[in-house]
Amino acid sequence: MKRLQSAAVRWFSRFIRALGPERLRRTMLGPRRRKLLLGLVFGAMPRAVSRRALAKENVVIGWRITGRSDGRSDMRQLVIESGTAALMEGEPREFDLEISIDGADLMLVATGNASGPALFLKERIELDGDLYLAARLQGIFRIG
Repeated sequence: MKRLQSAAVRWFSRFIRALGPERLRRTMLGPRRRKLLLGLVFGAMPRAVSRRALAKENVVIGWRITGRSDGRSDMRQLVIESGTAALMEGEPREFDLEISIDGADLMLVATGNASGPALFLKERIELDGDLYLAARLQGIFRIG
């Protein structure tokens, strides 16, 4: 099963890369396609939290995904506490860190086709809250 999951992750990463940045941005403007792609990334996110982070962290990470065709943002929250990770839609809890990122950029970072820190330096990611938590994000998630 892990081999199948790894193959699916690699395929999805290549698919996103093959779209190219502009086509990916146009794709993320379509409400159905956007919902599907965000669903894939956020659906996998709780399972991508490392065991070490599950044991040590007690945080709420808010995700504000911009770039919708109506100008609004999608909101998700990843709650890591008591050895579990769960995803919530909307704004049900106060966050420790909020990450604002364009939907296309999120797809690139989530699939390993772009670097979060590099996008932050280019001011394409905004952070609000615990910057030390932001610095630890790459260690919280295991990819592949």
